[in-house]
Amino acid sequence: MHRFCVSPAFQNQGIGKAVLQHIEKQIKGMGYESVRLDAFTENPFANKLYLHNGYEPRGYANWRKGKFVLMEKKL
Repeated sequence: MHRFCVSPAFQNQGIGKAVLQHIEKQIKGMGYESVRLDAFTENPFANKLYLHNGYEPRGYANWRKGKFVLMEKKL
């Protein structure tokens, strides 16, 4: 998954969680067994969302913007 975001005007309303669940349901139906993504370590809101929805840290990567945590969720 790449570039998942919720407009600040709509954050903290469960939209991110609902969209994640919808995406996971769709890709599980396509036969995938896991979802992988990265999140900027300086974005506590994204990291909290992913961790609270079952994504587990698998490592880190340093890219142009800085340090990112690599996460995965088994479906």
